[in-house]
Amino acid sequence: MKKMIAAALAATLAVSSLALSACNNNPSGNQDSQSAQTSEQSSEQSVEESKKEEPSDISAVESKPDITDAQLSRLSDNINAYKKVPEFTSDSERIEARSISKGKKVTFIADNMSKTFTSLVAREFSRACTSAGFKKTYAEDSDGSPAFYNEQLENAVENSNIVVMYGDINKDVVGTNIEKVQAHGKRVLSAGNVGKNELDHYVDYTIPIDYEITGKLMTDWAVYESKGKVNALAVNNSDSTLSSSIFHGFADEFKEYVTSGYCTVLSGSSIEIGNGLTTKIKQAIDKDPNLNYIIVLDEGMISDTVSAVEQSGKDIKIIATGGGRDALGAAETGKVDMLVAQSYEWTAYAMTDYVLRVLDKAELPKQQDVPVRIVTAESIKKDLEENTYNDIDGFYEICFGANFMIGYNSMWSL
Repeated sequence: MKKMIAAALAATLAVSSLALSACNNNPSGNQDSQSAQTSEQSSEQSVEESKKEEPSDISAVESKPDITDAQLSRLSDNINAYKKVPEFTSDSERIEARSISKGKKVTFIADNMSKTFTSLVAREFSRACTSAGFKKTYAEDSDGSPAFYNEQLENAVENSNIVVMYGDINKDVVGTNIEKVQAHGKRVLSAGNVGKNELDHYVDYTIPIDYEITGKLMTDWAVYESKGKVNALAVNNSDSTLSSSIFHGFADEFKEYVTSGYCTVLSGSSIEIGNGLTTKIKQAIDKDPNLNYIIVLDEGMISDTVSAVEQSGKDIKIIATGGGRDALGAAETGKVDMLVAQSYEWTAYAMTDYVLRVLDKAELPKQQDVPVRIVTAESIKKDLEENTYNDIDGFYEICFGANFMIGYNSMWSL
């Protein structure tokens, strides 16, 4: 972990822990929280109900007036608000993490560890759980196969107290083993695949993270820069429900603010990444001479998109989302015009916090605090120039700061 964060934690935890109020576990609130998300409700959903609607092309409203100065000002304010290092804003009650986690074990099942962001989330989740006092965290390397998921769930029946399933895991192929875990009185949580207002099926809880804001910020940037005239190509991962959640946020904002233009959706599978996706994107570029933006909804597809634009020789700006080194590197070099950065560390701490509250039967937050940040080549350069630490290895180490670690550790009474 970063030396500067360790220093910040050491200097601040003693003071901040004294400032928080005493722990207040509310039994009446517990029942309300658990009744909001139950396995009975989610497992009764049909396959059709649980699958998200595939992204579809968008056209701007005909004869829509030009965007106003007031609208541009509003978009500018929103963009600027997300350029800074996010503050820790969780208002959940303080809990005694070490007491809750004592002797307990957690199983973390990821969709596929070949995804950079997923592997980073898994690593940091294990570290956060260790910090919170859990006896053991099982976070094995996932190959993305149903056989792996089912094996981990079977092991969790005897070896874990709670399970977290992260990313695009098809619950329909593992439903039987999820129910086995639940039959032994253990909760199964889902995260990283749907937005804050959506429930995953089969599981007991879906950790509410606002992924739609990522899509909204993508639209805001393109609309502000182009004064409402956006001709876009959205590159979507057809295997990812998270891509769909991000696109829904993008589409809502697009329909509200774009005065002239359209968005065509190009869907590719995970198998196509690095294996034909570049050609597919370039063909779409060649067919549309009016494109001015490409919106990349999946971090794994950034490299193919950059290659396609470079091969086309056209001046098309790329807006993307991601939080791994490659994504931030593409933003730092200017290959991506704007990146809505996600924090794998903040995500991991937020999931650990939710796990603790489920085990404690504490009141659960309606939205878990996992912010995003807008970064560009210019803003990254400025941040690196202003940084006074000499032991950093790159922008990814300072992108989201250390406040969230201090905040969570204080809330956990550490």
